Amino acid sequence: MKQTAYLLLVDDEEELRLTMQETLELSNYHVSTAANAMRAKDAMENAKFDIAILDIRLPDGSGLDLLKQFKETDPDMGIILITGYSEVNSAVQAIELGADDFLKKPFDPSELVVRVQELIKKRQLKQENETLKKEVRTNKNKHGLIGQCDSIKRLRDTALLLGDSDSTVLITGESGTGKEVLANMLHQSGNRADKPFVSINCGAIPEELLESELFGHVKGAFTGAVRARAGRFEVANGGTIFLDEIGDMSPKLQVKLLRVLQERTFEPVGSHQSIHIDVRVIAATHRDLEEEIQAGRFRQDLFYRLNVIPLILPSLSQRGEDVIILTEHFLNNFNKLKNSQINGMSDRCKDVLLRYNWPGNVRELQNLVERVTTLKRSGVIDVEDLPSRMLDTAERAAQGYSIDVEQHDNIDFKGIVDEFESHLITSALERFGWNKNQAAKFLSMNRTTLVEKIKKKGLTPA
Repeated sequence: MKQTAYLLLVDDEEELRLTMQETLELSNYHVSTAANAMRAKDAMENAKFDIAILDIRLPDGSGLDLLKQFKETDPDMGIILITGYSEVNSAVQAIELGADDFLKKPFDPSELVVRVQELIKKRQLKQENETLKKEVRTNKNKHGLIGQCDSIKRLRDTALLLGDSDSTVLITGESGTGKEVLANMLHQSGNRADKPFVSINCGAIPEELLESELFGHVKGAFTGAVRARAGRFEVANGGTIFLDEIGDMSPKLQVKLLRVLQERTFEPVGSHQSIHIDVRVIAATHRDLEEEIQAGRFRQDLFYRLNVIPLILPSLSQRGEDVIILTEHFLNNFNKLKNSQINGMSDRCKDVLLRYNWPGNVRELQNLVERVTTLKRSGVIDVEDLPSRMLDTAERAAQGYSIDVEQHDNIDFKGIVDEFESHLITSALERFGWNKNQAAKFLSMNRTTLVEKIKKKGLTPA
């Protein structure tokens, strides 16, 4: 589910700047623009931004200088650099200074939207991770996973049993179900709790960069490697590394990871010297790895190394009354965070929440509660405070898409069928995070046909 964010776009090329702004705004982001460094600084003084998109070359300064100033002003701000071909070394330097990503000109503006979405997800996971750590320290939530359904209770009990174990764990479940929360709970429950917990999303980093991120590199290993850098495995030494979306890892890196799991050694990129590590590995994926093996995209031997202890997180729609328990938990958190006074939910609201299918799972619910507490501020949440798509979905679920022909003089058959088809396609897309390949497979539909229907119906992410 796409999260609204406030972006600052700084680029002196007017045509490119306007194109990027229009593309980002069509994706429901709030975008402020600046044509030079001076106006960018003015914008920062007058507003708070989630992400800044900076061109390295500006008529009155450098994007690198802005990067330093912005990070000093707001260390949590996300930064994406835009660079020309000859400035790749500067982009690598920017990453070392704290930039989160960079794009090399020329690029498709839609690629910028993808990078922004990935960065927002990364920031959100970081916030969830920090919240979990805070709760563990204050004993407000000893077990991490909140809920009373049988599957969540079993997972909590299992996590406590596995706390001191070094066995590799594979967590599977839909996107947004809380796989990193469970991984962190496993870490915090054991004797490695005071050691590093290092997380990396294997599906969000290009293959050519992921190897260096995982294993590090030595100076001169590749163009732009101006200094040696430790990888995530080395940083996690003594603690736990969480490999999220392991099913998206390339076959080449799967071979290297297999060796790490077997021998607990690896070589940084460009080095022939092995580094020995003591790291607990927890992996996660929303994919069916056994299907990926059959399709030749995932190594069977790696699967057996990862799947020593499999844990399955249920989707939110399978957790029954946990929806209400989680809503109350998030309400309590956001009331404190935003100084609001929401006093619970009406029975009608609870009924809609329980009947909704939650394609975005717990993350979607958390975003909804944050939105309501931000806009409503006080009182009781009722159905009019919920997005219309939730009401439509809940009502359709309740009615089973049935039509009482006795109550109509005539029926718009084409309109009703078209509405049902739109709902079905949207629900499938939301379930898979608007991944058209997975949605088409789920709907037993050709991807080209699905794309054509999305365009024809004007369907967009909520």
